[in-house]
Amino acid sequence: MPHLSGFRHRFFWMLDYFKGHRIKKDLIEIRETLSCSSFEALKANNKENLRKFLEYCTEHSEYYSRYKGFNSLEDFPVVNKNVIKEHLDLITISSKQYRKVSTSGSTGIPFSIYQSKRKKYRNTADTIYFAGLSGYTLGERLLYLRSWSKHLKKSRFLYKIQNITPVDVNDLSDHSLGKFISDISRDRSPKAWLGYPSGFKRICDYLEKIESKPLDCNITSVIGMSEGFGDSVKLQMEYFFKKTPVSRYSNMENGIIAQQMAGNKFFTINWASYYIEILDLHEDIPVPYGEIGRIVITDLYNTATPMIRYDTGDIGVMCLSNDPENQLPMLQSVHGRMSDVLYNTKGEMINPFKFHGLICQYPEVGQIQFIQKGKRRYLIKLNNKNNFVREQEFINSVYNCVGKDAIVQIQYVNEIPLLKSGKRKVTINLVA
Repeated sequence: MPHLSGFRHRFFWMLDYFKGHRIKKDLIEIRETLSCSSFEALKANNKENLRKFLEYCTEHSEYYSRYKGFNSLEDFPVVNKNVIKEHLDLITISSKQYRKVSTSGSTGIPFSIYQSKRKKYRNTADTIYFAGLSGYTLGERLLYLRSWSKHLKKSRFLYKIQNITPVDVNDLSDHSLGKFISDISRDRSPKAWLGYPSGFKRICDYLEKIESKPLDCNITSVIGMSEGFGDSVKLQMEYFFKKTPVSRYSNMENGIIAQQMAGNKFFTINWASYYIEILDLHEDIPVPYGEIGRIVITDLYNTATPMIRYDTGDIGVMCLSNDPENQLPMLQSVHGRMSDVLYNTKGEMINPFKFHGLICQYPEVGQIQFIQKGKRRYLIKLNNKNNFVREQEFINSVYNCVGKDAIVQIQYVNEIPLLKSGKRKVTINLVA
């Protein structure tokens, strides 16, 4: 470990020592919990934590006081962003000494909650644990690729101390990328990538355009977040940066919920900090393993604005692992926002991975976006620099996906714009 990275590493843990080993204790507990031999053992291990947390919430939160004497987690209602926004003052136990966390996500609608100091320390421990599983060591240079809005930006001094290099997805011009690639190629210190896959694709497309060879820039870890990580982008990143990427499932209001491990497409769930349920798309009842449903989480460590059975707005599939050394349920897939799900002409939900599969089949197209405008009307936006020879084949593939009686319009565009969050949607439903 280079001198400065090693110094940052030691300094961080020295500060934690003087604060009573708060993060180190959490890190040990996370490792022990996620090392449980079975799901039953894990639930038994977490049972007391969950009970104490729920009792605390019913004692101190006005909104949850009606649930005193509960028998189980299922006695509590499922809540979503709208419910929390409407009843924030009643749900929040106290906001005076707590950190406010705000996000607009992919919806563009502001959403704020409060997080306790206990939650802040836990999130830090979660980050260290899951980043470590991907190859990152605390103190290394972090190349952080996202939309750096005003409320997220830090001072240059703080970036330097934390060894973070902010890379804005809204400024990935050829000129900016040329300077950036030159910088990380000169720097021999270990570095890790964290960012939006659509931004990674832009960087890799630039490297392909200049006919770059694989970069010798000492990348130790590549983590994609907030968007689906297509196989083609993963292959590009692996080629240019010599590291197998993994996807992380997280959000601003909670933290790291699940993450892939290298060589495994399934997501390891952060059972140490959350209780995860997959509920029916229309009813608050659990679905069997292997079926798609709403991802609902209970955050076990936020005692400021309790998030009990919080409907994240995302959909996914839970499954049991085939690994004899890991018998904990995993997320087989995370499909993104429920509001972005498209339906075929019969009104049946289309598995979102079908659209990602279509994108992988046509790598010659720079960007693709699928938009549902009516029960049978679909608009497909294509950003393609060259003549799309396989256009009719692509259209036929779309018909196979949405229905032979669909009305499909193809629109060629110069660029599919990013959302305010800096992400780019693959699917948009204008009917839902």
